[in-house]
This record gives sequence, C-alpha cells and structure tokens, in this order.
Amino acid sequence: MLQKLANLLKRKIIKDYRKDCHKKLGHVLLYYKTSPFVFSFFDQYTHTNNWEVLAIVKILNKLGFWVDVLDRDIDLADVKKIEDKYDLFIGLGAGNSGKYFANLAGKLTKAKKIFYAAGPEPELSNQLVLDRYKYFKIRHPGSDVKLRRMITEVDIEKAMANTDGIFAIGNKFVFDSYDKYHKNIYRIYPSSSPEIIFDLKQLNNLDSKKFLYFGGNGNIVKGLDLLLEVFEKLPDLELYICAPQTEEDFNQVYSDLLAKSKNIHFEGFIKVGGKKFNELTSKCGFVILPSCSEGNATSVTTCMRRGLIPVVTYESGIDLGNFGFLISDISISALQKQIRHLANISDEDFIRRIQATYFESTKYTQSGFTSGFEKAAISVLSEHKK
Repeated sequence: MLQKLANLLKRKIIKDYRKDCHKKLGHVLLYYKTSPFVFSFFDQYTHTNNWEVLAIVKILNKLGFWVDVLDRDIDLADVKKIEDKYDLFIGLGAGNSGKYFANLAGKLTKAKKIFYAAGPEPELSNQLVLDRYKYFKIRHPGSDVKLRRMITEVDIEKAMANTDGIFAIGNKFVFDSYDKYHKNIYRIYPSSSPEIIFDLKQLNNLDSKKFLYFGGNGNIVKGLDLLLEVFEKLPDLELYICAPQTEEDFNQVYSDLLAKSKNIHFEGFIKVGGKKFNELTSKCGFVILPSCSEGNATSVTTCMRRGLIPVVTYESGIDLGNFGFLISDISISALQKQIRHLANISDEDFIRRIQATYFESTKYTQSGFTSGFEKAAISVLSEHKK
C-alpha cells in the first residue's frame, strides 16, 4: 500500500537541490531516481542505490554544484524540455532504466557527459543471458519460461557517441566489456547497509556445509536453477535461498525437486540487517551466486560484510583475491564437484578465508562508495575545466 502511494506521489524532476552546497560553482543534471529525496521515511537499504543517489547529490553539492535530479521513469515529453545549461551530466545507461541517456546526452552540448554503468556493456550482457537460457533449455526441453533481464531499450552506440567517460560499478569483467568504446573508466564501489555488523562470536558457528543464495529477480540469469539441480544431488549439504518467489513459471519447473529436497530451504525476500538475515549469515559459511551478468553483485558484497566467503562466477563482478572461490565451469557435474570440495575445506583455511573476506568487504561500505565517487567526480570536473 505504501509503495503504491509512493508511486502516485513521486516527483519526476527535482530542481536546484542545494541543501549541502555552500558556494555555487555550477549545475549538474543527474538521471537516476527521485524517490529517496521525497520519501526519506522508507528504508534506504531495500536497495543500495536508495542511499547512493542521496550520497551522490551530497557529494556534488559539497563540490559546489546545484543538482537537478530526473527520475528513471521520466516521460519522453519531459526529457524534451531539458535546458542546455549543465556543467556535468551523470546518467544511468547500462540497463533499461537508462533508456533516455542517449537522448538527454545529445541535448547537452556544454556538459561533460558521464555514463553511469551499474552493469556490463548491454550487448554483451544480452548475449550472456541468451547463452544461460540456452543451457537451461538443453536441460529442460519443452519448458516454457519467460526470458528475463534482457536490455532492450538502450541504444548503446548512440549513448557511447555522446559519452565522455564511464563511472562503472564492477571489476575487470565490467571494465573490459566497454573497452571497444575507448572511454575513460572510473571505478565506483557499491555501498552496503551500515546495519550489517560483523560478529566475531559467529566464527565458530559458520558452517562450510551451509550455503546461502541471496539474489533478486532473474533466477536463470543468476544461476538459481543450477544450484537447485546441484544441491538435489548433495542431500547432506544445505542451501538457503533468499529471493523473491514471483517467477511462477520457474517455480513450476522445480516444484517436484523442491518438494523432495529437504536440504533446500526457500526463505523468500528478507530484510538486510533484519533478524532472518542475521540468523542465516550466522550459520552459512558461503554465499554463492553463479550469475552470468552483473555489475557488482551487491547481494554478495552485502553478505561478505558478515564474513560469508563468496563463491561466484567471473561475471558476478566480484574481486576474489585469496579468499573467495571462482566458479569457472557452470555444468551441473563440475559445480557439484566444486561445492562438495568447498564443504570439506579445512577448518584453518575456512577461518582464514572468512577473516580475509571481511577485510576485503570494507571496500563495499558507505565510505567506500563516497570516496570512489568523489574521486571520480573531481577527476572529470578537473578535466572539464582544462
């Protein structure tokens, strides 16, 4: 009910936001989302970007810029009214939310234009998604599941023609996907909820035979289908699934498997930092995500803040250092073998990796996001002044 009310009251444009600006040096246009400014009473960490958009504007204000914010659901008619008065334009671009980036950037002749990439290059992302569905169809011929997470509304060539630089959330996988456009890329680390606390007392409770899947919509893209089929064959290991249960076609395919697999537990959508989240992250030793296309999987970095060791594909956008585990082969047999191996990790190596995971996770905090974004903004604004 509250969300429906929010959608009705949401403002599409916020003009001249300057709460934290002490001296105006210029004007910035941000194409992202407006609801966090209007509905501050909502939980800022239902998704990391609710807090991040507020932080972005605060940083720009402190650098001396008034900010106009356009919501990603803005109408094309409103886009046509945008004035050519900005020093800097930062806009969503990599996913369908960024469908008007090219249109907006093309109108702004004075501004330095930054493509905000929360995911890999759209054409590559689409191919990876199609490949993952192809593998699903090989295993389940005749099944009728909806193709999800395809990027269909972004003209990437036009967007790149009107881009001066890229702010990218992700790692080398994401950066390399944009190499062909020859743009400067600035790395941004996503934030995580400050309510997440690492508890030293939990070290002895974490279990290498318990795995946590924590993800949003797009079950096949994120590899939940693979995990269900693997853990069905590993009845002595446990998989806890925190995800929306809204994909009825997917649920139908796996209804029999779930009914008979007592080691697979669907927990549904849970609140980060809440009681259920803390309970699960106090016993699962690993967070696992065999996704085929992410910018930087914040579901994984969020769990890393609790010490859960990441087990992910390269395309999940997570740097693994000497603590995490890379899924390099997503075939059911190979994945089954790898998970069995992880479950039998030595106690010494297990504890070492938990500690190293937590140390690495300090990058994925509010301060980490703020520092990275501020450095990127200063870099492009300094270049613009030249």
